[in-house]
Amino acid sequence: MMKRPSMAQLSAVAGLCLIGFAARAEVPANGAAYIEASVAAVESMMRVEPGKTSLPRLSDPVARKVLEDVWNESAILGKAPYTGADIPALLNIVQQQTRILQAYTLYSPAPGKTPPDTARNVVEYQDELAHSHAFLLKAVSASLEAINNFGANLSQDEKTDARFQGLRQMRLGLQEIITGVALALRNPALREANQTLIARSLADNAAGIVAGIAPPDRTALVTALQAARPSLKPAAEKAVSAFIATATSAPCNGLCRLE
Repeated sequence: MMKRPSMAQLSAVAGLCLIGFAARAEVPANGAAYIEASVAAVESMMRVEPGKTSLPRLSDPVARKVLEDVWNESAILGKAPYTGADIPALLNIVQQQTRILQAYTLYSPAPGKTPPDTARNVVEYQDELAHSHAFLLKAVSASLEAINNFGANLSQDEKTDARFQGLRQMRLGLQEIITGVALALRNPALREANQTLIARSLADNAAGIVAGIAPPDRTALVTALQAARPSLKPAAEKAVSAFIATATSAPCNGLCRLE
């Protein structure tokens, strides 16, 4: 089985793709440093004593302030438009945020002794996971927009097989995150507020996400979201329907056309 590239590997791929490419970046200059420091602060709260861990919860006022820094979109992601120059920073931001997602999903009260109970974790820590999913959708949309911009500005000589393979690898890693969000929505134990948070982030970022994925992958994503709809409350179902409408009607240009 082929090993999927990690986000760290994709960041390295992005660096190679961008050699010789210059453009104005919209990600804040300190955005990467901000999320790295925020993630480090959250991780420091997880290490209470050797051999044991506990996780910061949104229900705790002190922990909530630390966690909110990890999801501070304006400070970390800035604003569109995103260009090719933003790709390394955005992929690093995605990588940092996935560390939070993994910490809650793969939590064990006795690391190395007790394996993670992921089924329990995704229910117990759904408040924190829902916020990470929502943030990741914004970061993935921004990343795909930046990759699209990069591809659109390549000269004919710069359109090499190696560059296109790099773009495919970056897109694959980002698509897997979107698929993970769709699967999270299918969990019947997801509370209404968390359903709505994730679904609205999908709808809000639909244009950027859909523009970056190929038609077969659009279809697969729509199928996964259709399967989630019976479990959704009205507000979440409305947002998912809006995403599906975009996915089924948007034109296919740029990165979408890269097979």
